[in-house]
Amino acid sequence: MMIMENIRAHLGMKYNLVGVKILKEKPVDIEKPTRKLRYCEMVRKAANGEVITAEHEDIACPNAEVTLGFVEPVYVDIQPRISPAETKVVKVGPLDKIRDPDIILAILNPRQAMEVASIMDGLEAKFAGSMAVCGEATAKPYMEKKSNVTMLCGGARTFADFRDSDLIVGGPPEFFEELSKRISALSKTCVALCGCKTSDLSPRIIESFRKIGFEKGTDYFFGKVDGTNVRIYLNKDTHGKIKYITVHIPLRGVEVKAKEPLIVKKRGNWTDVAMTFGLGEAIDLNTGRGLKEAIMDILKKVSDSKVIAR
Repeated sequence: MMIMENIRAHLGMKYNLVGVKILKEKPVDIEKPTRKLRYCEMVRKAANGEVITAEHEDIACPNAEVTLGFVEPVYVDIQPRISPAETKVVKVGPLDKIRDPDIILAILNPRQAMEVASIMDGLEAKFAGSMAVCGEATAKPYMEKKSNVTMLCGGARTFADFRDSDLIVGGPPEFFEELSKRISALSKTCVALCGCKTSDLSPRIIESFRKIGFEKGTDYFFGKVDGTNVRIYLNKDTHGKIKYITVHIPLRGVEVKAKEPLIVKKRGNWTDVAMTFGLGEAIDLNTGRGLKEAIMDILKKVSDSKVIAR
């Protein structure tokens, strides 16, 4: 599925996006798991390529039985949960193997979640450290029709082998379709190294680059930092606002080991290294504050990643 390929490639995701289908009628023929599973285990397996179809009796966690809508709570209400409790079957698997999913889950690290938040103009996160994968990542987005971020829970980390650095963004398909759309739009500037026309930028921004030794080209600024040629592109978001900066460093006769967040591409005897990041409080384009420091930090990352000098 193009959505999964697009998002995974841009974020550098290790795992598949997971599609979740909530069925209120039992299919005629289903392949059930060989043992009872916690829902968080099912999601973890799906992220690694498995497709799992489970009925009520296949769910090992009592809380997930309620949050996923298999049964109504008896004594104490549990939230979030799918209500009314009409679920007969839950099917999870890699997104490209689940037809018309109700919910999509992305297992991310904090940096990747930050990128999603930047691209989507923010993310909402409501979590309590319990019933995370079944409730906060699945039931809540299912009922509210909008995305949510969960930092997971002890059960998910203990029984489903989620790592300390893992979190989940869950949302309806529309959310991930829009994310993929915006990534495609950004790739036309960031990945292709095409920035805003410098003639369209304010004189203050142009002057801030001149102060640190950069001159303007047609759609980028060029200069040297510590003897290294550097190009800087300013990229707009999908609303036409300058929100990203791409630092491009062409290196001749040098091999660079790709290491996030660096983007490395070979071009004959040249290696192009680029890094795109969002503008924030650390950099003020109008004054130039923080700009040279950011470039120096990227140059250090490049220097640390050089592995072969020819």
